[in-house]
Amino acid sequence: MKKIIDGDTLVLLIGRKESKVRVLEVNAPGGKECWAKEATARMAKLLPVGSTAYTLADRKPRDRNGLSLLYVWNSDGVFVNQNLLRYGYAKWKSMTPNDRFTERLRKVEEKAAGERLRVWSGKCGGTATPTPAPTSTGTPNPPKPSPTSKPSPTPKPTPTPKPSDTASTGNDPRFRTCGEANAAGYGPYRRGVDPEYSWYQDRDGDGLVCER
Repeated sequence: MKKIIDGDTLVLLIGRKESKVRVLEVNAPGGKECWAKEATARMAKLLPVGSTAYTLADRKPRDRNGLSLLYVWNSDGVFVNQNLLRYGYAKWKSMTPNDRFTERLRKVEEKAAGERLRVWSGKCGGTATPTPAPTSTGTPNPPKPSPTSKPSPTPKPTPTPKPSDTASTGNDPRFRTCGEANAAGYGPYRRGVDPEYSWYQDRDGDGLVCER
C-alpha cells in the first residue's frame, strides 16, 4: 500500500511500479463533500500505508482515465469495498460490465441506508455512531496475487470477544450477549427486520434488542 488519495481511490506499489486504483462499485464522497474526510480516514484504517493489499479485477480492468478497477482485500481478509458500503462511508456505483459482487454489495448498502449510517444520515460528518473494527468478510480468496508491498510489523491489538463466524450470511457477527455486541459496535436489532434479533433476549418485549 503506497498512498491513500480518498475514500475510493488509492495507489498500490506492485514490485517497483506504482498503480493508481479505483475501488470497484464504490463511490465515496470527495473534496469538500460531506463525509469525505471520514471516508478517506476509513480507507486509511483499512489499508494503512505500508501494509499488504490483495486485489481482484473483473471484466473491465481499467477505466477511461487509465485507473485500475479492482476489488480489494487487506491482509486481515477484510473486503474493503464491502466494508465502506456496509458502514455508510460510500454509496454503491454501477461500473458495468464489472458486476462480480454487485448483489452482495447492494445488500450491505441497503443495510447501511436502513440504519441511516453516515452518508445516509442526513447529517454532515462527525456525529455518526462509531464504526466497529473491521472483521474478515468470509469472501472467497481471490486468485493468489503478489503482495503490493511488504507490511511493517504492527503492535498486536487488544483481544476482543470472538464472535461466531456469520460473515458468509451477510449478517453481523454473533456474540454471546448484547453487552459484547454493543462493545464491538453492533446493534440494535429490530424484530421482523434484522435476522440478528432472534439471537438475543428481548427482556422488555419492545421489539428491539441490544439497544445502545
